[in-house]
Amino acid sequence: MVETWVRIERRLAQLGCLEAMALRPGADAQEIERLETHLGVKLPDSLRQSLAIHDGQDGFGLAYGTELLSVAGIRQQWDNWRALDEDAMNADSADMMGSAPSGFIKPLYSNRAWIPLTHDAGGNHIGLDFDPDTLGQRGQVIAFGRDEDVKRLLANSFDTFLESCAAWLEAATWNGTHFETADGI
Repeated sequence: MVETWVRIERRLAQLGCLEAMALRPGADAQEIERLETHLGVKLPDSLRQSLAIHDGQDGFGLAYGTELLSVAGIRQQWDNWRALDEDAMNADSADMMGSAPSGFIKPLYSNRAWIPLTHDAGGNHIGLDFDPDTLGQRGQVIAFGRDEDVKRLLANSFDTFLESCAAWLEAATWNGTHFETADGI
């Protein structure tokens, strides 16, 4: 995990946007343990290590243009989803929900076992899935949220996801306000 963060920070410095990303100092072990207790899950060691290095960011853009959440941000976004009537929302939207690829993510609107790690300020997240469908695996990284009718599998694990963020940054340019890539992502 340390090597991946060194790679990310080096690339941000090369692009001249390290300061703009506003990476936070690491969270302490007790904060992370309190988060796990609140969520009712044991977070992957790679995520625990990542949060101990950088407790998210105070800006946007690091994770495919979305804000990487802090321990407090993860808790707040998860609590926001819990404030919904999950059963009613899932029933009302059942016909519209899907998974890409099919069978990896339960086709629900919301699931208390989806842990947001990023947000886009519009109710969409990249996060961990601790309740996968039959072909998925516990701890996979998915895209879910208000505008994500088809939940998408992004990576099999958090460490693979963070590696993909580093690779994305290495292919990106910084225009002074946001990242740009050849594929427009």
